Amino acid sequence: MPTEKIELPRIVVPPPGPKARAILEADARWVTPSYTRQVPIVWDRAEDCAVYDVDGNAYIDFTSGIIVANVGHSHPRVVRAIQQQSARVTTCYDAVTNERRMLLEKLATLLPGDDWRMILLTTGSESVEAAIKLARLYTGRHEIIGFHSGFHGRTYGSMSAGGSTGVKQGFGPFAPGFLHAPYAYCYRCAFGKEYPSCDLHCVKYLDWLLHTESSGDVAAVVTEPYQGAGGYVVPPPGYAEAIRAFCDRHGLLLIYDEVQSSFGRTGKMFAFEHFDLVPDILCVAKGFTSSLPASAMIARRAVMETLLPDSMSSTHGGNPLSCAAALASIEVLEEEKLCERAQATGWYILQAFKEMQDAHPLIGDVRGLGMAIGVELVLDRKTKEPAAEVAHDITLRVFKKGLLMIPPKAVFDNVLRINPPLTIGRDLVDKALQIIEDTLSEAEEELGLRAA
Repeated sequence: MPTEKIELPRIVVPPPGPKARAILEADARWVTPSYTRQVPIVWDRAEDCAVYDVDGNAYIDFTSGIIVANVGHSHPRVVRAIQQQSARVTTCYDAVTNERRMLLEKLATLLPGDDWRMILLTTGSESVEAAIKLARLYTGRHEIIGFHSGFHGRTYGSMSAGGSTGVKQGFGPFAPGFLHAPYAYCYRCAFGKEYPSCDLHCVKYLDWLLHTESSGDVAAVVTEPYQGAGGYVVPPPGYAEAIRAFCDRHGLLLIYDEVQSSFGRTGKMFAFEHFDLVPDILCVAKGFTSSLPASAMIARRAVMETLLPDSMSSTHGGNPLSCAAALASIEVLEEEKLCERAQATGWYILQAFKEMQDAHPLIGDVRGLGMAIGVELVLDRKTKEPAAEVAHDITLRVFKKGLLMIPPKAVFDNVLRINPPLTIGRDLVDKALQIIEDTLSEAEEELGLRAA
């Protein structure tokens, strides 16, 4: 909880204030221009669902630090675990520590059955890279099927597996052996069909992809349970199971990228629990620790045991500090029943936006799972013309009113992303929703849009 009890949000200086501007200008002198298009804020501290800038402004956080702080920022239990561990040992390469042993055992209790092996790594991209390498090693085949608008990271393998063009521009040629197909983006179906009369045509297309583009040497399918950076696209009922069946029919491994969606974000510990399937390889990160960098690649025992000694490791994988933070974060998720809270609060937010949709013509579509919600903005509901500039402008406007949101993303950069910490209460949710609705009204009035 915040050290200083104040009512959120609190804007004492129009942001960015003088201290923030000075730091932003100094930072810009040296920093790469490649970072994401964030609002002009300089974080000073963050506690639970509040972020404080260097000028004393306090914001409601709808970002979770880019979907990391699932148990809230600086949760006392996580902070205490890091502090205590830092006094003992902070780095040891991949040597065994009791913290690593305990974390692996804890992860095993969260998974179905006991036929699993794990490798601890550092980033989401690293875990996806590891999964691709393992799939190729285990199957002896090299091709990987990914999906349009998928995002798996910014390293070459993970970038090549994804279908998100924004992170690829100027970096070609990409790693060979990757095929791509349309995802189940029902609001903008690549085939011009409608669910359910489409009979999941996008899954059936995968057989055509194999017939026309593959060398017959496919190892795996890599996918997300919902597309995060792709616009919070949630597939329709039956889609995930149909992808699993496709993999089984062709002897392919199913890699589930749950870097964003794991550890309570969707209302389940892992998002695959929403579906009648179990992946062969699971990639997790972000909310894994709710704080420090850490990831894991988890695979069925027979798959993982293909690896030979010294063939895969990471300098900071299984770092004792990260292990301590992950253990504490998972314990908080369980003891505070944050999966259940995410499900209930996420449903509340989702319904609120669907009600807004009736009154706000800018809202073209609303979708989500748990506390991962996307609001797609359009200039015209009939043509579905994307409102990318409006979406970015709204993110900036709500920031100035005391609400932090992740920069818009998706195929056309027109989807507002709603990702508060799972600990958020209804009072802050209602305040944030009101800020968003008021800002939508302002934008619509300026654009001359009228309620449908």
